[in-house]
Amino acid sequence: MSRLLSRTIDIAQHDDVYEFMFDHGITDGLPLVPPTQQRVERMLTGTDRSPSEVIGNIPPSYAPATVEKIAINAVAAGARPEYLPVILAAVKAAAGGRFPLHGTIASTDGIAPMMIVNGPIRQQIAMNWGLNALGQGNRANMTIGRALRLVFRNIGGAREGEIDQTVQGGAHKFTLTFAEHEDASPWPPLHVEHGYDPNDSVVTLIPVIGGPRLCIDEYSRTARALVGSIAMGFQRIFSPNGQIGPSMLVVSPEHADVFRRDRWSKDDIREAMMERTALPIRERLATDRVGGGISEPTLRREGIGPQDLDQPMSKVSDPSHIQIAVAGATAGKRTGIYPGIVRRMDPEHMDRYTPVSATIEAM
Repeated sequence: MSRLLSRTIDIAQHDDVYEFMFDHGITDGLPLVPPTQQRVERMLTGTDRSPSEVIGNIPPSYAPATVEKIAINAVAAGARPEYLPVILAAVKAAAGGRFPLHGTIASTDGIAPMMIVNGPIRQQIAMNWGLNALGQGNRANMTIGRALRLVFRNIGGAREGEIDQTVQGGAHKFTLTFAEHEDASPWPPLHVEHGYDPNDSVVTLIPVIGGPRLCIDEYSRTARALVGSIAMGFQRIFSPNGQIGPSMLVVSPEHADVFRRDRWSKDDIREAMMERTALPIRERLATDRVGGGISEPTLRREGIGPQDLDQPMSKVSDPSHIQIAVAGATAGKRTGIYPGIVRRMDPEHMDRYTPVSATIEAM
């Protein structure tokens, strides 16, 4: 007897199952794997959790995402059963209350979660952290992120043209998932930086509005010079003269080697980025020539008066807003900049746009 609770839909013999799924709006614009009872049962072998367990409630409908419903979308995304614990952890992180999931789904800016996976699970499910790690080609990377987006769509109701009002969008809204290249990093892995044990398997989500803004610097031989190049690319992202919220720098191994040689920590990079992107406040103001800057209402809200306009203001309001991970091939000096969304945040809401992590529970 099947332990599944979801309704089974019988499709007429003359119907095409793939076109049926398109017609009923459950796809992301690409064909799905039909989530038959047999395939869903097989997917559920990837976890010991009960199919009826609720992992979280997904906005905008706030419908419960049960293990079974998540497994259905994982099948549809083309995932394998061994990926399911990662997908469950991602849903838990997204729906746990700290991640700005409703705002991410409903925004006109096209925000989507970037997912970074750390720990032993990376090898166990053959994720990609090297060549083309943030691109196409690796089944785990592609389908884990796609499954999360299908959960938003098919459980939460985040369909484009309805609650999803993205102006332009981008490929990051299909999937943006990769594993960190921990062996090539001169720093503790991202999950260890956030308080986890090195042997923990962890998924981390950060909301981004696209990317990358690619910094290609083949010539810098010092950490300070390299940060200068990255800072110049970071400076004009989003509203050109305005500030931006927590963002991710994905550093290639060769760029990481520059920082390793000079023994720079992540905090050294953050402080240098704050320094190199600092401008007098008056140069960050919106004007009739450059409208993408800080507005008069923002100045009033922040209590910034004429006497303050010569004070420096960096691209982000706090060094902690600059997140750093290592991924990519070992040949090629590149750093990808994946921008966050919020312009200026008051301290009360700052943590809503910082990375959110969840432990991946093994079988």
